[in-house]
Amino acid sequence: MDATLHTIIATGLLFISYRVGLYMGHRGGISDMIQTLLTIFEADSMEINEDGEFHITKKGKTTKVN
Repeated sequence: MDATLHTIIATGLLFISYRVGLYMGHRGGISDMIQTLLTIFEADSMEINEDGEFHITKKGKTTKVN
């Protein structure tokens, strides 16, 4: 195997690994972030509307956070 072919294969595998990690990390990261926010605020649920306003529901009472 010459150096050029080896470089192409290695670079291709690194690119594939990067893209798979980016995809898997994004999917898990959003879920973990939401769970962490619910735990921090001790909330039952949360909503983020189109204007970027963040509302949490705690024991049936809704509160605007930001």
